[in-house]
Amino acid sequence: MYIIHQLFRPFGYLSVKGVSGKFIYDWLIPLALTFLSMGYFYGLTTPALLLSNDGFFKNTISFISILPGFYIAALAAIATFNRKQIDDPLISDNGTPYIYVKGVKENGKPYRTKEDMTRRLFLCMLFSFLTAESILLIMLHNFAIPLLSNVVNPYCLIVYSFAFLLILWQLLVTTFFGLYYLGDRIHLNN
Repeated sequence: MYIIHQLFRPFGYLSVKGVSGKFIYDWLIPLALTFLSMGYFYGLTTPALLLSNDGFFKNTISFISILPGFYIAALAAIATFNRKQIDDPLISDNGTPYIYVKGVKENGKPYRTKEDMTRRLFLCMLFSFLTAESILLIMLHNFAIPLLSNVVNPYCLIVYSFAFLLILWQLLVTTFFGLYYLGDRIHLNN
């Protein structure tokens, strides 16, 4: 069971606690943008355009497919960044953000400890999450499109559109949050 936990650990970014506004960045803004996008695609345009060869899904996946390489490069840069301040504790309005780390001791007994977040750990988790989420979105699309092109039930396309757009907007909002942190926040001493 611990192996499954390790495989899904890149999504551990979602379990970081104590970062001000993180729930808003992670869920509320992407949900709002998803509903706005659904209104646009299903109210103002033809939903069939989503699946066409020049449609939104295909064009978006073409763009998303280049992102994992950039995320991995950012992850490598952060992991090896040589500046003392990056290993300082992450500071938030709610105190020091933290995560719970699970593992198995040498004697086979599982453990769970609370780990305070450093700037490096937070950014590594963030870019690890972005890498995994972009790969997940690409794979979801590659598995779903052959099924959707043969299904006549319009609700399947609606459900898929909602899931795709939610993951997409979460990916983009989190990317901008990561860029803000790398470009601005990380250079401040508090």
